[in-house]
Amino acid sequence: METKNFYAKVMKSIMVVALCLLPLSGKAQLVKYCMSYADFVADKWTPIEELTEGRTKQAVQMKFDNNEFKFKTGDKQADAAIKKQVFAIQYGQTIYVNCRNLRENDIVLETSGYMQAYRYDHDKLCVAVYHINDAAFLASLGADVAWFFVDTPVRIGLDAAQIGLILTRDKLNSFRCFLIDKDCNAKGRYPVTRMNDKFMGSLLADDTAMLEKYNAVSSKRQRQSAANVLPILMEKGLVNAEL
Repeated sequence: METKNFYAKVMKSIMVVALCLLPLSGKAQLVKYCMSYADFVADKWTPIEELTEGRTKQAVQMKFDNNEFKFKTGDKQADAAIKKQVFAIQYGQTIYVNCRNLRENDIVLETSGYMQAYRYDHDKLCVAVYHINDAAFLASLGADVAWFFVDTPVRIGLDAAQIGLILTRDKLNSFRCFLIDKDCNAKGRYPVTRMNDKFMGSLLADDTAMLEKYNAVSSKRQRQSAANVLPILMEKGLVNAEL
Protein backbone atom coordinates (compact mmCIF):
# COMPACT_ATOMS: atom_id res chain seq x y z
CA MET A 1 0.00 0.00 0.00
CA GLU A 2 1.36 3.42 -0.90
CA THR A 3 2.37 5.92 1.76
CA LYS A 4 -0.39 8.33 0.76
CA ASN A 5 -2.96 5.68 1.68
CA PHE A 6 -1.48 5.48 5.16
CA TYR A 7 -1.82 9.25 5.56
CA ALA A 8 -5.41 9.04 4.40
CA LYS A 9 -6.13 6.47 7.13
CA VAL A 10 -4.25 8.45 9.77
CA MET A 11 -5.96 11.71 8.92
CA LYS A 12 -9.34 10.05 9.26
CA SER A 13 -8.67 9.05 12.83
CA ILE A 14 -5.91 11.07 14.50
CA MET A 15 -6.85 13.96 16.72
CA VAL A 16 -10.44 14.47 15.53
CA VAL A 17 -11.66 17.74 16.97
CA ALA A 18 -15.40 17.22 16.90
CA LEU A 19 -17.61 20.19 16.10
CA CYS A 20 -20.83 18.31 16.68
CA LEU A 21 -22.10 14.85 17.53
CA LEU A 22 -24.12 12.63 15.26
CA PRO A 23 -25.94 9.59 16.69
CA LEU A 24 -24.98 6.34 15.00
CA SER A 25 -27.84 3.91 15.45
CA GLY A 26 -26.66 0.63 16.91
CA LYS A 27 -23.04 1.82 17.06
CA ALA A 28 -23.07 4.25 19.96
CA GLN A 29 -20.40 3.63 22.55
CA LEU A 30 -20.27 4.23 26.26
CA VAL A 31 -17.89 6.89 27.49
CA LYS A 32 -15.71 4.95 29.92
CA TYR A 33 -12.44 5.25 31.78
CA CYS A 34 -9.67 3.18 33.34
CA MET A 35 -7.52 4.12 36.30
CA SER A 36 -4.16 2.66 35.25
CA TYR A 37 -2.17 1.13 32.45
CA ALA A 38 -2.63 -2.24 34.15
CA ASP A 39 -6.41 -1.73 33.94
CA PHE A 40 -6.05 -0.90 30.24
CA VAL A 41 -4.10 -4.12 29.62
CA ALA A 42 -6.77 -6.07 31.54
CA ASP A 43 -9.50 -4.30 29.53
CA LYS A 44 -10.96 -3.04 32.81
CA TRP A 45 -13.10 -0.04 31.87
CA THR A 46 -15.80 1.66 33.95
CA PRO A 47 -18.71 3.78 32.64
CA ILE A 48 -17.82 7.37 33.40
CA GLU A 49 -21.26 8.00 34.92
CA GLU A 50 -20.09 6.09 37.98
CA LEU A 51 -17.80 9.00 38.85
CA THR A 52 -20.87 11.13 39.54
CA GLU A 53 -23.23 8.44 40.77
CA GLY A 54 -25.49 9.71 43.54
CA ARG A 55 -24.54 13.35 42.97
CA THR A 56 -25.37 14.42 39.43
CA LYS A 57 -26.59 12.99 36.14
CA GLN A 58 -24.87 15.59 33.99
CA ALA A 59 -23.36 14.08 30.86
CA VAL A 60 -19.63 14.11 30.24
CA GLN A 61 -18.34 16.87 27.99
CA MET A 62 -15.21 16.97 25.87
CA LYS A 63 -13.34 19.99 24.56
CA PHE A 64 -10.21 20.65 22.54
CA ASP A 65 -8.46 23.62 24.12
CA ASN A 66 -4.86 24.86 24.13
CA ASN A 67 -3.51 21.83 22.27
CA GLU A 68 -5.09 19.19 24.47
CA PHE A 69 -8.39 17.44 25.08
CA LYS A 70 -10.29 18.15 28.26
CA PHE A 71 -13.18 16.30 29.87
CA LYS A 72 -15.60 17.49 32.51
CA THR A 73 -18.88 16.52 34.12
CA GLY A 74 -19.71 19.63 36.12
CA ASP A 75 -19.20 17.67 39.32
CA LYS A 76 -16.08 18.94 41.14
CA GLN A 77 -15.18 15.60 42.69
CA ALA A 78 -15.50 13.74 39.40
CA ASP A 79 -13.68 16.44 37.45
CA ALA A 80 -10.77 16.38 39.90
CA ALA A 81 -10.50 12.60 39.45
CA ILE A 82 -10.58 12.93 35.66
CA LYS A 83 -7.85 15.57 35.74
CA LYS A 84 -5.51 13.99 38.28
CA GLN A 85 -6.26 10.28 38.72
CA VAL A 86 -7.84 8.74 35.62
CA PHE A 87 -5.32 7.14 33.26
CA ALA A 88 -7.37 7.01 30.06
CA ILE A 89 -10.83 7.74 28.69
CA GLN A 90 -12.47 5.96 25.79
CA TYR A 91 -14.82 8.42 24.13
CA GLY A 92 -16.72 6.71 21.39
CA GLN A 93 -14.12 4.38 19.88
CA THR A 94 -11.21 6.72 20.46
CA ILE A 95 -8.81 6.43 23.39
CA TYR A 96 -7.42 9.52 25.12
CA VAL A 97 -4.54 9.17 27.57
CA ASN A 98 -3.98 11.54 30.48
CA CYS A 99 -0.45 12.89 29.95
CA ARG A 100 -0.27 14.44 33.41
CA ASN A 101 1.81 11.59 34.85
CA LEU A 102 3.76 10.57 31.75
CA ARG A 103 7.52 11.00 31.96
CA GLU A 104 10.26 10.67 29.36
CA ASN A 105 13.50 10.04 31.26
CA ASP A 106 11.80 11.53 34.35
CA ILE A 107 10.98 14.70 32.40
CA VAL A 108 7.38 15.91 31.96
CA LEU A 109 5.96 16.06 28.45
CA GLU A 110 4.92 19.29 26.78
CA THR A 111 1.31 18.80 27.72
CA SER A 112 -0.40 17.62 30.89
CA GLY A 113 -3.84 17.13 29.36
CA TYR A 114 -5.43 14.28 27.44
CA MET A 115 -4.07 13.28 24.03
CA GLN A 116 -5.27 10.74 21.49
CA ALA A 117 -3.68 7.29 21.66
CA TYR A 118 -3.65 4.09 19.64
CA ARG A 119 -3.38 0.48 20.66
CA TYR A 120 0.16 -0.64 19.90
CA ASP A 121 0.96 -4.34 19.49
CA HIS A 122 -2.38 -5.22 21.16
CA ASP A 123 -1.59 -4.43 24.82
CA LYS A 124 0.47 -1.24 24.63
CA LEU A 125 -0.32 2.35 23.75
CA CYS A 126 1.14 4.81 21.27
CA VAL A 127 0.16 8.34 22.27
CA ALA A 128 0.53 11.29 19.89
CA VAL A 129 1.53 14.49 21.69
CA TYR A 130 1.79 18.02 20.35
CA HIS A 131 5.15 19.69 20.12
CA ILE A 132 3.63 22.87 21.48
CA ASN A 133 6.59 25.15 20.83
CA ASP A 134 5.69 25.22 17.17
CA ALA A 135 4.26 28.75 16.89
CA ALA A 136 3.04 28.25 13.34
CA PHE A 137 1.11 25.16 14.39
CA LEU A 138 -0.49 26.97 17.31
CA ALA A 139 -1.60 29.79 15.03
CA SER A 140 -3.08 27.34 12.54
CA LEU A 141 -5.46 25.87 15.10
CA GLY A 142 -7.47 29.07 15.39
CA ALA A 143 -10.25 29.52 17.94
CA ASP A 144 -11.08 26.94 20.58
CA VAL A 145 -13.87 24.51 19.95
CA ALA A 146 -16.82 24.92 22.29
CA TRP A 147 -17.83 22.31 24.81
CA PHE A 148 -20.17 19.67 23.50
CA PHE A 149 -22.00 16.82 25.15
CA VAL A 150 -24.84 14.38 24.85
CA ASP A 151 -27.74 13.59 27.11
CA THR A 152 -27.54 10.95 29.80
CA PRO A 153 -26.99 8.03 29.38
CA VAL A 154 -23.62 9.04 27.98
CA ARG A 155 -23.60 7.36 24.61
CA ILE A 156 -22.09 8.97 21.56
CA GLY A 157 -21.19 8.33 17.97
CA LEU A 158 -18.34 10.08 16.20
CA ASP A 159 -18.29 10.09 12.42
CA ALA A 160 -14.87 11.41 11.40
CA ALA A 161 -15.85 11.45 7.75
CA GLN A 162 -18.65 13.92 8.40
CA ILE A 163 -17.71 15.88 11.50
CA GLY A 164 -14.66 17.33 13.10
CA LEU A 165 -11.44 18.96 12.03
CA ILE A 166 -9.07 16.41 10.51
CA LEU A 167 -5.44 17.38 10.79
CA THR A 168 -3.43 17.49 7.59
CA ARG A 169 -0.14 15.74 6.93
CA ASP A 170 1.62 19.06 7.44
CA LYS A 171 0.12 19.45 10.92
CA LEU A 172 1.07 15.88 11.81
CA ASN A 173 4.67 17.03 11.57
CA SER A 174 4.02 18.85 14.86
CA PHE A 175 3.14 15.61 16.69
CA ARG A 176 5.53 13.31 18.51
CA CYS A 177 4.79 9.65 19.32
CA PHE A 178 5.46 8.02 22.68
CA LEU A 179 5.13 4.38 23.71
CA ILE A 180 3.49 3.37 26.99
CA ASP A 181 4.33 -0.22 27.86
CA LYS A 182 4.85 -0.18 31.64
CA ASP A 183 2.70 0.54 34.66
CA CYS A 184 3.42 3.48 36.94
CA ASN A 185 6.13 3.65 39.59
CA ALA A 186 5.58 4.21 43.32
CA LYS A 187 5.00 7.92 42.66
CA GLY A 188 2.33 7.23 40.07
CA ARG A 189 4.54 8.28 37.14
CA TYR A 190 4.47 6.36 33.87
CA PRO A 191 7.75 5.97 31.97
CA VAL A 192 7.29 6.54 28.24
CA THR A 193 9.63 5.98 25.32
CA ARG A 194 9.98 8.53 22.54
CA MET A 195 9.58 6.90 19.14
CA ASN A 196 12.65 8.63 17.72
CA ASP A 197 15.47 7.55 15.40
CA LYS A 198 16.95 5.24 18.02
CA PHE A 199 13.61 3.54 18.72
CA MET A 200 12.69 3.17 15.06
CA GLY A 201 16.18 1.95 14.15
CA SER A 202 15.88 -0.84 16.70
CA LEU A 203 12.29 -1.65 15.73
CA LEU A 204 13.14 -1.89 12.03
CA ALA A 205 16.58 -3.48 12.40
CA ASP A 206 15.42 -6.67 10.65
CA ASP A 207 13.45 -4.87 7.94
CA THR A 208 15.94 -3.05 5.70
CA ALA A 209 13.33 -1.83 3.23
CA MET A 210 11.12 -0.31 5.92
CA LEU A 211 14.09 1.27 7.70
CA GLU A 212 15.18 2.87 4.45
CA LYS A 213 11.65 4.15 3.97
CA TYR A 214 11.68 5.68 7.44
CA ASN A 215 15.11 7.28 6.94
CA ALA A 216 14.14 8.61 3.51
CA VAL A 217 12.82 11.74 5.23
CA SER A 218 15.91 13.95 5.45
CA SER A 219 14.69 16.41 8.09
CA LYS A 220 15.18 14.93 11.58
CA ARG A 221 12.17 16.81 12.96
CA GLN A 222 9.87 15.54 10.23
CA ARG A 223 11.39 12.05 10.22
CA GLN A 224 10.64 11.62 13.94
CA SER A 225 7.19 13.20 13.70
CA ALA A 226 3.90 11.31 13.86
CA ALA A 227 3.49 12.10 10.15
CA ASN A 228 6.35 9.71 9.39
CA VAL A 229 6.25 7.32 12.36
CA LEU A 230 2.55 6.38 12.41
CA PRO A 231 2.34 5.16 8.78
CA ILE A 232 5.41 2.98 9.39
CA LEU A 233 3.84 1.49 12.53
CA MET A 234 0.63 0.90 10.64
CA GLU A 235 2.41 -0.84 7.77
CA LYS A 236 4.22 -3.06 10.28
CA GLY A 237 0.86 -4.02 11.75
CA LEU A 238 1.71 -2.58 15.17
CA VAL A 239 -0.83 0.24 15.13
CA ASN A 240 -4.35 0.33 13.77
CA ALA A 241 -5.40 3.96 13.40
CA GLU A 242 -8.97 2.87 12.66
CA LEU A 243 -9.95 1.79 16.17
